[in-house]
Amino acid sequence: MLENFNGNGQTAVNVNGVLQQHNEPDKAFDLRKLLDKVLSHWYWFFLCIVAGIALSWLYLRYATPDYKVNAKILIQDDQKGGDSPEKDVLQQLQIFNSKSNVDNEMEIIKSRSLMERTVKDLQLNVSYWLEGRLKTAEQFRKLPFAVQWSNLIDSLPDAEYVVRPVSDNKVHISAEGVVDKDISWNDTLHLPEGIMKVVRQSNNPLIKENYIVRVVSVDKAVTVYRNKLAVNIPNKQVSTIDLTMTSTIPEKGEIILNELINAYMQLSVDAKNRIADSTIAFVDNRLALVSRELSGVEKDIQTFKQNNQLADLGEQAKLLIASTGDFSRQLTEQQVKLSVVESLEKYINDEANNKRIVPSSLVLEDPNFVSIIGKYNGLELERERLLMSNTASNPVVRNIDEQLVSLRGDLKSNLTSFKTGIQTSIAQLQQRSGAIDKKIQQVPAKERVFLDYSRQQAVKQELYLFLLKKREESAISKSSNLAGARIIDLAKSEAFPYMPKRALIYLLGMILGVILPSVGLYLRDVLSRRVVNKLDITENTPAPILAEVGHTDAKAAVIISKDSVTPVAEQFRALRTNLQFVLREPKEKVILLTSSMSGEGKTFIATNLAAVLSLSGKKVLLMEMDLRKPKVSEKLGLDNRTGFSTWAIGKTPLNELVRPSGINDNCWLISSGPIPPNPAELLLTESTKELFTHLRAHFDYIVIDAPPVGLVTDAQLLGTFADATLYLVRQGYTFKQQLQISKELFIFHKMPKMNLIVNDVKAGQGYGYSYSYGYGYGYNSNTKKGLSKRIKVMFGK
Repeated sequence: MLENFNGNGQTAVNVNGVLQQHNEPDKAFDLRKLLDKVLSHWYWFFLCIVAGIALSWLYLRYATPDYKVNAKILIQDDQKGGDSPEKDVLQQLQIFNSKSNVDNEMEIIKSRSLMERTVKDLQLNVSYWLEGRLKTAEQFRKLPFAVQWSNLIDSLPDAEYVVRPVSDNKVHISAEGVVDKDISWNDTLHLPEGIMKVVRQSNNPLIKENYIVRVVSVDKAVTVYRNKLAVNIPNKQVSTIDLTMTSTIPEKGEIILNELINAYMQLSVDAKNRIADSTIAFVDNRLALVSRELSGVEKDIQTFKQNNQLADLGEQAKLLIASTGDFSRQLTEQQVKLSVVESLEKYINDEANNKRIVPSSLVLEDPNFVSIIGKYNGLELERERLLMSNTASNPVVRNIDEQLVSLRGDLKSNLTSFKTGIQTSIAQLQQRSGAIDKKIQQVPAKERVFLDYSRQQAVKQELYLFLLKKREESAISKSSNLAGARIIDLAKSEAFPYMPKRALIYLLGMILGVILPSVGLYLRDVLSRRVVNKLDITENTPAPILAEVGHTDAKAAVIISKDSVTPVAEQFRALRTNLQFVLREPKEKVILLTSSMSGEGKTFIATNLAAVLSLSGKKVLLMEMDLRKPKVSEKLGLDNRTGFSTWAIGKTPLNELVRPSGINDNCWLISSGPIPPNPAELLLTESTKELFTHLRAHFDYIVIDAPPVGLVTDAQLLGTFADATLYLVRQGYTFKQQLQISKELFIFHKMPKMNLIVNDVKAGQGYGYSYSYGYGYGYNSNTKKGLSKRIKVMFGK
């Protein structure tokens, strides 16, 4: 045997001088074959798609939807307006780029402390769930009761309590291993988590169902809701911030988001009020001190007048005061300034005030000093905002700390310079005033003492009035403080759920309905042990396929007659035609049929092959040579008491061995006879060889129904007398592994001119053929099969 490859995926095999071709497995993707397989199992795809859509509907029916809640606020960002063109160019080039005020505010909104404040205000660490038959759904506010907790421990473990309203007066509370009893409304329970109080909500109807109250720690609730919150800046050219929160209950999401915005805005107002509070506290302290000093001076004047019996010193000192009035007024102004400067200097030098706001309303007329205080307070507020979402080791915070240290040094330097100037002015005024004092030495000592008292009273009174004025200004400033943000859109939920997406779920259900049968068909092909399609044959054996015979429901042993026009009859006629290309020589007339195992249809094929050959006018002999398990005589209803086995032992003469088969006048039969104890030895006798020589001379075709070659050696012994071998493979019955037998027989030429016949091919079962011949009839015998039979064929059972 010689093999040649023709380059087109086919192998040419020279067997006994006859060049036969068989196709190698085609590894390329065949779209048409795939479509045929899908269409042949369309009902599975249809059922799975319908089931996928039904499952999608069921999932959407009981799935918990997630809604998106959106809000928008506007931040007062000075960095996004009124800048010079040069600064805009630098920002576009991202030179000296730093986070804008909007970026900082966004970090504050995302901060943990702000969310913790919201969780505590709304008690979001306590959730309520209503038990249903298929799922437990979360409830919010519209409940017949509310649970109030007090003295909750910090490291609170997760806990669940089942609350069931019993009546208008009673409620049942239970938790495994903790509590299980009825209590009255508004009663308190001491539980491991804290003190629990169940309050009746009279505005909601009493529903006697099981409610689950879940309690978690504040830290865990903060983490959960921070993960649900998304904060982003839609455009770097604007100063708006978009807030989005996902929630299974739209109303709950709206309330949480609005509360978060209110908490943020209140935090902004509190930061601004801290400056005013710092100024008011400083002024109050100074007022208390100055008030005591002023009261002391006034008391000294009263004592002085009482001790010296003075009534009106105005006229007495009129001329003196007129002379020294201008100097006294100037000296008083300078002394007031000096007192303010000294107070500020003491305030700044105090180590406890290093991280506090410097009172801005007490600054003097020096514009440079006013500018430094404004920058200093601005940096202090910026530092506090950054610390809400960053640590002190953050590079931006450390940079601000360095700027604060530098500005504090500038403040001290300016105060020192300003104080020195004031002291110089006071010294000069005192020097000039001293010159005038020499001129009034004749003034009585009492009047001079009284004048000193009056001067001290004027200074203290001026300072007292100055402080009162600044306190009122700070109070007015505090009352007019507003948040640094404005609400553009209040929290509002979207009309439709964000998750799950209905269209996507239905699409996934349909895709799943396509994938499941596809995977099933693939696994059937991969895992099936039996021959299902043509590829299973071509991948396991190089033997060519001569013909394919379809499935038939006919019970008769012979389905071929002169007038038969069924698809199976036409297939047998096609087999008869194909045999002409195998048996090319007139002397080649013996056809042997075998298979891997019993039950693959050898008797059916042999009987009908003999019938179709005899219909062509040829004299055909059908030999029942399966001496171990004969079936031909039984199928034809003939007596099998005599046959080959009785002839081989000399009990039946040759003229009685061959008898009519009853199929038609041109078809004869040699039955097997009684089952012998040594079938193989009978086939090896010389008389068997002589029998075949005699039969070749009297018949045009000899069809041998041999036993399975995979079980016994009888078929190979009979192969020495045959001119061609037809090896049967039955769809859904023959094991793939058994095709290795045919491969070995074909490659090593153990059987003459071996070709395959595929038997019992079912249309629409994945073999790859649909039998229709265009004569007004088609092969549809399997379309009415039950589902159970389809499943058995599908999985090769």
